Amino acid sequence: MIFKNARSLGLFVALTCAAVAPFVISACSAPADPSGDDDSSEDAVTGVNNPLGLRLTYDSTTKSVSATLKQQLQSGEQLRVRVRRGAATLTSQRDLKCEDIPRARATASHDIANLGKIVYRTDAKIDDSMLSLLKVYDDHRWQSDPQWAAARTREINAAGGPKVLVEACITNGDKVRAKLQTTLEYAWDQGDKDDRLTNSQSIHALGADAGPGVQGNGEEAIHSMEEYGKKCVEELGEIPFFKKLADGKYDTFDCRDTKGTGEGHDPVAIDGVEGSLIPLEVDGAKREKCDSDGPNGKKDFSSYDCVSKCDHAEFLSEGCEVGPTVTHARNSQGSHWVLLCRKVSGGEDKGWTKTKKFDDIAMIGTNPKTGKTCFFQNNIGSGTDGEHVPHPADVEKSRTLWDSPKGYCFESCHGTDAYIQSPWINGAKRSNGKPVVPMMGFDPDFAISWLEAPYYVVNMDAQGWTIPKQLVSDEVGPCITCHRAGGDTWMRSFANWTTGAVAGGGPISGGDSYWNKITDSTKADFTKSHYMPMRLDGVDAASWDQSQWKKAVDHMNKCNANSSDPSCIWADVPRGQGNPPAPQHQ
Repeated sequence: MIFKNARSLGLFVALTCAAVAPFVISACSAPADPSGDDDSSEDAVTGVNNPLGLRLTYDSTTKSVSATLKQQLQSGEQLRVRVRRGAATLTSQRDLKCEDIPRARATASHDIANLGKIVYRTDAKIDDSMLSLLKVYDDHRWQSDPQWAAARTREINAAGGPKVLVEACITNGDKVRAKLQTTLEYAWDQGDKDDRLTNSQSIHALGADAGPGVQGNGEEAIHSMEEYGKKCVEELGEIPFFKKLADGKYDTFDCRDTKGTGEGHDPVAIDGVEGSLIPLEVDGAKREKCDSDGPNGKKDFSSYDCVSKCDHAEFLSEGCEVGPTVTHARNSQGSHWVLLCRKVSGGEDKGWTKTKKFDDIAMIGTNPKTGKTCFFQNNIGSGTDGEHVPHPADVEKSRTLWDSPKGYCFESCHGTDAYIQSPWINGAKRSNGKPVVPMMGFDPDFAISWLEAPYYVVNMDAQGWTIPKQLVSDEVGPCITCHRAGGDTWMRSFANWTTGAVAGGGPISGGDSYWNKITDSTKADFTKSHYMPMRLDGVDAASWDQSQWKKAVDHMNKCNANSSDPSCIWADVPRGQGNPPAPQHQ
């Protein structure tokens, strides 16, 4: 048989290999490609942009990993593939030792030859214990129960780490031709992409009958933060904290110093980005150390409750913490981004307001005109580097900190709007004295009394997420004149804590886990214990119980206890785009 060129010969060899039983890659391969660059440094062949086009995909039907390449393996080249538990870092891919990865047994095929790729289906499998790690951070106790989170972190780390890492190398002797490390979630999304491009039953043909994870509006379930972050940028515009270097590549960000960080340059300030320490005060005096012994105080691992009482505790942890920060920026599309770094750790020596390690790092992006919103959460207790927070869509760095997309944030706490205001978070001030986190009536983009404001979490239908209904009964009118009321956590806890009551109602004298952390001086001051309404308009401790505000909160508590009560009227939170009213400042 006569072949016109090396590529034709390579195609014949690959097809011949696909016809035989699975083999150890390199036993049957094409002749060397004279155009190949054998002098590339290992750094140059590492990562998603490696010159061989090495990608890793996951097939959820067979629970197996495949590798794709631009062309078939050349003579002497070996494919090595491994799946393992671990935690990615900024250097873990670079430090990957290819000789430690076993040679793969695989078959080659041309299932996506129309894309110009060769698929090597390997014997690397994902077992059920690894699949269970995809939901390891779905439990809300990661945020709300520091002791549980600390114990769970120790358990996960002892078992090997919180993530499933998928790793591969192409080697030729002791020469590394390509090296790649990614997560199961990202490999899954890449596999789904290939399936969509080659499957004749595409989402365009299936439409509304596409099945779970595929919606008639064209949305599909996303597993990785890299792909979700990319979609959020498409919907909301870029995130101003991160300088874009190339598609899928960004500088990192220091949430303590609110500056851009990255290789090859010193930290730099970014126009339009402003952040602040969230102060901790005890009886009006600022605190910068924990209660325990030592120059800065000490606290238990992953605990953000290291001061016995404070004037303003955090709603989520119901605790008092030294050293968290919050940062805000607005992009050119009018989307607002807030980055919150809390659960401060590693401050025993440097101090809690100086350390750049945070066990809990979260970010919210929202456009108040369209209502489109995205939530981002780190691998709590694992992705802790607050000095190098990566862009969620960075294809190399995102996995070092961010967890896969999660819906529990807005299904409870953020049920009606993106940002939750509290005395704690609003202690962080801009240079002009206004809160760092945009607040209705203070920020012109967030109009007060606009109940028709749209609110939609990007890709929520395909992800299986839901937004709770809002309460619109006449009885709750005094409160919803300014803002919406909805979500069980919002009504059960937040509405009461901001109006001098325990979660679910009742006087603060009885206390609950939140009010037990508040100083007596704050609880005794009616204007401080009643953070809402913003203007008390003559209402004081003596007249509060008969006020319209107290009656509105009582109605919320009744509806939270029994949502089917006939007096409780519920409505969907609007999704559509609307025009806000003229700003009304408080």
